[in-house]
Amino acid sequence: MKKTNSQSPAKATSKHNYGIDALRMFSMLLVVTAHILGKGGILDAAAPMSPQYKAAWFLEAMAYCSVDCYALISGYVGIHAKYRYQNIILLWLRVVFYTLTITLLFSLFVPGAVSPKDWIKALIPVTGGYYWYFTAYFALFFFLPILNIAISKMTRAQHRAVAISLAAVFLCLQTFSGKELFGTSSNAWLLMIMYLIGAYIGKYGLFPKAHPVKMLAGAVLAITLTWLTKILTEAGIFPFSGFLGGINFITHTSVTLFSAAAFLLLLFERLRFSRRMERFIRFFSPMAFSVYLIHAHPLIWHQLLEGRFARQAEFWVPLEILSILLTAASIYIACSLIDLIRIKLFTLLKLKERLGRIEERYLGTLWNQD
Repeated sequence: MKKTNSQSPAKATSKHNYGIDALRMFSMLLVVTAHILGKGGILDAAAPMSPQYKAAWFLEAMAYCSVDCYALISGYVGIHAKYRYQNIILLWLRVVFYTLTITLLFSLFVPGAVSPKDWIKALIPVTGGYYWYFTAYFALFFFLPILNIAISKMTRAQHRAVAISLAAVFLCLQTFSGKELFGTSSNAWLLMIMYLIGAYIGKYGLFPKAHPVKMLAGAVLAITLTWLTKILTEAGIFPFSGFLGGINFITHTSVTLFSAAAFLLLLFERLRFSRRMERFIRFFSPMAFSVYLIHAHPLIWHQLLEGRFARQAEFWVPLEILSILLTAASIYIACSLIDLIRIKLFTLLKLKERLGRIEERYLGTLWNQD
């Protein structure tokens, strides 16, 4: 793997940027890591302020920026993509495929695990509450034409002002208030804010002359600062703890974790890969969202993942970190391989082509006119 020069990939070339696909995969790996730490029981099992506790919470701080990464990617890529209703229908079909399939498997092999209510929720995943990110993105999708048209009409200075004001109000102000002021965490508003900021980076670039190593250092520093607010607050030595209500910055709207996500986006957009690695990324990156759909399904969470990894909190710290990362990687790979079945089925049914023809027939180039 080698790195690019300092020119911004967003503006330098129209060639496909595999670094963004790689970030999508890395972000989903972080999502799995966060779930292992939380739902898997490691954070609760670690003795407070022990070395294992501190290490686990550093991984949690790192993993928590994954949502911001994913949302920033949506804007970074979405501003250049054609708006098609078939995309949200295909995504909905993918979600329903897994909600129904997983529910069916548990009903067959785990007696008593599935109730009639579970079947109903499996058929209506948007309102069923299975996946908060999918529900939030589903709502955001129908605002994208408005957002993209607005972005295309704005000058660079106007877009920059919007991005800075959104970050200042919904990230900085909320972070330092210690409260959920605007109800933006874990919903469509958060994704919309990140979309607009990610779109600015995708359209104009940011820090184009900065070396990738500086972007990595920025991400590590932001994650470390986030982690320190947790550890120092609990140790009673964080100087602003009382003023901030004893909070820490490990939240989806944290300004430090947003900064980490932005630095990671800028890092990955600058990466270049060998042809073999590009083929690897091209093959596996479309499966990333399915990793979330499979392992985060409530039945899998409660039956297979909940509290299953608590013992790792007792390991020697280097072994604890290694075991968590290997567990996350194993779940990621297993879910990706499972998704090959879904991809093959959707390909055989030619869903994308058929939905595309229907949309073209009835809507034509409604959202794609110059």
